[in-house]
Amino acid sequence: MTAEFRANAYAYALLSVTDLTTALDLWVGRFGMQIVARRQGSDPAWAKRLSLAAEDIVDQALLVTPGRIQGGIHLVQFRAPGAPVRAGARSTDLVPKSVDIVVRDIQARYAELQAAGFRFRSPIGRFETDGVVVHEVHLPGPDEVNLVFLEEEGKTDHVSPQGYGVAPQIVAISPDNKIEKAFYEQVLQLTETSYHRFAGPEVERTIGLPPGAGLDIRIFGDPQYTYGRLEIVQYERAESENLYPKACAPARGLLAVSFIVPDVTAVVSRAKASSAQVDEPQKIDCILGSVLTATVYSPAGLRIDLLQVDHH
Repeated sequence: MTAEFRANAYAYALLSVTDLTTALDLWVGRFGMQIVARRQGSDPAWAKRLSLAAEDIVDQALLVTPGRIQGGIHLVQFRAPGAPVRAGARSTDLVPKSVDIVVRDIQARYAELQAAGFRFRSPIGRFETDGVVVHEVHLPGPDEVNLVFLEEEGKTDHVSPQGYGVAPQIVAISPDNKIEKAFYEQVLQLTETSYHRFAGPEVERTIGLPPGAGLDIRIFGDPQYTYGRLEIVQYERAESENLYPKACAPARGLLAVSFIVPDVTAVVSRAKASSAQVDEPQKIDCILGSVLTATVYSPAGLRIDLLQVDHH
């Protein structure tokens, strides 16, 4: 299966949760994701990569939307979960922000989640860009992870039997999208699949931005594979605090993304050439398999784990 992985789409978004059993009720039981690996108990090698003690990981699961092998979720429960990364964060603060979820029949999904006790930030919104109409609604999820439910008019996305597709992309906030773009293209060799800039009074009112502010939004990934994409958002002329230093274990929430790549050392070399922060390659055995792994950090501060799978 690993040979089918596309190097320019992320494999998993790393999500730290308070209780894994409760998290599985949401991601598997309600959203219909599929468990592809489960590891109850310690994972010393992966804990060390996260700068933790060997016993600090107590439970993990790797999940994908049925029919997809990338753009999944890596759930981890730490022995002593920390504070949520986004605790008290403003919408403009620099932080891994959201997990996107495409849905079938957003009105029905909205109604069933409300009936189950979930509380959305607002009613479903309607947005149009370049003739594409998207219906979108935000849900403050467990551990203060922002969940964004999306449905594009006239488009049938790959979803679970329950009508949810997790996760076509995650959203991270950047202080400078041009610098972040150069990193994703040159180091990770991702393709920019979408670029939009929004500004004006209507945008200011909808998002709650100050006068003159705007958004620069860019999406990177595989043009032929709609899962495993990274969306970076820069809020222009708006105050922001850098919360990326909080996005490290054992904090709760969205911490990182992982890419399965054919040659870890090549990516590390490109990262060093770009002066990016790098944690050196190391061969380990963990829930992700027998892998050569290294970590690079985007200019904004997003942690990106590189995985080269041992086929032997």
